[in-house]
Amino acid sequence: MKLRALLPLMLCALLLASCREGSALGEIELPETLKVTAQLPEGYPAEVIAYNLSWYEADERVAIDTFMHAEPQEREEQATGPIFRTYTESFIEHLNIYAGVSHGGMDYGYYTPGGADYSEVMKERDTLKHYLRRQQPWECINTDLTPRARGNGSMGEAGQENLGFMSYDDALGELEDRLALFPGHELIRGEAHTAGLLNQNRDIFNRNTTQWSSDTVSKSFTKDDEYYYFEFREVLDGIPFCNAQWAESTFGESGGGSLPSIHAIYNKDGLIELHAGSMVEPGEAISTEPIIPPEEALKVYVDEYSKAIHFENSEVISLELNYLILADSKGLYARPAWVLTTAIEKKAGQGDSTSDFDYTDYGVTAVSAYSGVILERETDMR
Repeated sequence: MKLRALLPLMLCALLLASCREGSALGEIELPETLKVTAQLPEGYPAEVIAYNLSWYEADERVAIDTFMHAEPQEREEQATGPIFRTYTESFIEHLNIYAGVSHGGMDYGYYTPGGADYSEVMKERDTLKHYLRRQQPWECINTDLTPRARGNGSMGEAGQENLGFMSYDDALGELEDRLALFPGHELIRGEAHTAGLLNQNRDIFNRNTTQWSSDTVSKSFTKDDEYYYFEFREVLDGIPFCNAQWAESTFGESGGGSLPSIHAIYNKDGLIELHAGSMVEPGEAISTEPIIPPEEALKVYVDEYSKAIHFENSEVISLELNYLILADSKGLYARPAWVLTTAIEKKAGQGDSTSDFDYTDYGVTAVSAYSGVILERETDMR
């Protein structure tokens, strides 16, 4: 009898709980031009620690032993830091360890055969990475519209199938072993680019490019051109650092902002390209403070959005708790923010669009998880 009597109460409690979970978004009045498709996070911490930070500094000897195939034959000091080079009959490689105007990482490149024209190699790799690989929202913020003008948004998405030279899992495992010298990080993007996908995206690129120029890609890609593309972002206490430009740069970096990330390409020759930048190391904890719920951060964004008249339709496609790298005259800090990514429909010649083609634009807004204030710059400590 007691259990039978408790069942209605339990059902009521479950219904009330489900109403509470779903009511918050329903209570936010959305303008006609804005919709929210993002899943609001659950299970987030009640409190988050703010940290002092310093830029990650790689040990030269460890980095050389980890990435280079042979002992470097020359060292050159550059504004970005020391660069090491090796030349052999079968390959050339370089390793630039950031310790100057660039910081928190390194850049590695491997080229075959030895003596191959460097500019042609780099041009093809640039085409593969930026034009024949479908870009993700965080790669499209305040960037050149050329890839989107040339069909990037309609290109095929890469999967995670095994390529002939090495399985996906083996390539990822080998890479992760090498990345152990970096601060904590997580994989956010793993792509297997097959010859079929490369040729499919080449055709899309060429069809759109002919409207603008004659700079088409004539190459027919084969299995020798297949590659894996991996992207990671730094993580601290289980919270990822923001990897999308959310503010104007205060550190003078191209693209704006300090966005800790690692990008790597594997092909039949192994690791041929790696870029890690703006990686940080946590120092002492500054404070532990409660954070606002994601619903409150969303409402802050909607209230700000509603202050202006919008001609394009916008969609909040993600909302995530991130650490931001903030700075003042004394140092660097990790502070939490709710980061919203929006997709905006841009129609040719409408609103503020100056382009003559339709495309999807992306934007990122950071709402302080402590104060609920929209942050505007990397010096904004509110």
